[in-house]
Amino acid sequence: MTQYLRNSIFLILICLSVIGCEREPGSDSSNSGEKDYKYFLLSALGSWPNTVHYMTATNDLTKGEMDITKEGDEINSKGTYSYIVKNGFIYNYKTDQGVLKKFKYTQDRLTTIKEVPYTYITDISSYVWVNDNTLVVVGETGDGQHIRYTIFNVADLSIIRQGEIEGFQPFPNAYNFYALGAMSYMDGQIYLQYNFRDGKWLTPEYYNFAVIDYTTFKVKNSITDSRSPGVANGSPYFKTTFTKDKEAFYYTCFPRAGAGSSNIYLFRALKGATSPDAGYQINLTDLVGGKSLETVIDYIGNNKMVVLYRDPALGSTYNGRYAIIDIETKQLIRILDELPGDEPYEQGMFFQDKKLYIAVNTNKGGNYVWIYDVQTDKVTKGMKLPDGISGFARFDKLYD
Repeated sequence: MTQYLRNSIFLILICLSVIGCEREPGSDSSNSGEKDYKYFLLSALGSWPNTVHYMTATNDLTKGEMDITKEGDEINSKGTYSYIVKNGFIYNYKTDQGVLKKFKYTQDRLTTIKEVPYTYITDISSYVWVNDNTLVVVGETGDGQHIRYTIFNVADLSIIRQGEIEGFQPFPNAYNFYALGAMSYMDGQIYLQYNFRDGKWLTPEYYNFAVIDYTTFKVKNSITDSRSPGVANGSPYFKTTFTKDKEAFYYTCFPRAGAGSSNIYLFRALKGATSPDAGYQINLTDLVGGKSLETVIDYIGNNKMVVLYRDPALGSTYNGRYAIIDIETKQLIRILDELPGDEPYEQGMFFQDKKLYIAVNTNKGGNYVWIYDVQTDKVTKGMKLPDGISGFARFDKLYD
């Protein structure tokens, strides 16, 4: 080993030590954090696959600053950031360890409350809450040819029931694997998108929609819808669907490369129906001028939704824009052009108490929470967020 190399390694170790000390929260009483938080942020540093994620939290998004050099917790060693969140707790399936974990972020630490062995599915492809204590997760088997479900009591992570969902349509020629989409629960029924794929992840020119009896998990009806290929991503990493007032399930279709369409459609299924609403569809791509949509949408009340898309007019990077769409009139209401261009990561927004909160990662003027008040139609700047990061992997509320 050369002297130059030895010195370089020594300097790197010193830098890592300093960074570790600077980011160690709780070293004095002023940085001990709160016992309970309302909102959390996951900041990503570095590039895939060498990405580190830090979790910070707050109870007030209108002011102050999140500083990952003084507060927060590195979370990669504890689990993935595929978070299912309910009533102040975070649930995560760490597939490489074969465990399902229940976390709470308290006093600036992501703390494990309970973990149980779990290997019944390869990963969570989709999930839905039946009530505050009952969580349904769905995923494939390792061969991609079976779809299984597990119903958890999240109070203690005990399994209420699990098994294979029966009654899907048979595999068509050249497609031998399932591709699962998003799901919803309404009045005793599970509504689930699914599709077929080949070994290269190409799909047919349609998607499938199943209505499943929750008591038996047998498919009551399954139809093929040729209005669009592809399915929404139902995993906890993304948010590509919503259920409006427990009466209608709205979901997108994201065609994969080679599926023959680049348009992203919004469809819906009404409670009690046995198939999607054939008379309802919105071409979201057309509404935003043919631009590329990101995999995040949300319902913001009063028949309005928000979508995130890429606007090349803002440049090759930091070009994310947010648009408000009326899901009844099927019209674009407005663009939130008060916001600087965003560099989206995965889930960077949520809606609560008639306000839309957006964590914007930009190259102009620093990173902040931006707050859109749907009642006043006004946008304000809130809390200062970490700068110099790859993106915000998740920005969300801990309580509904």
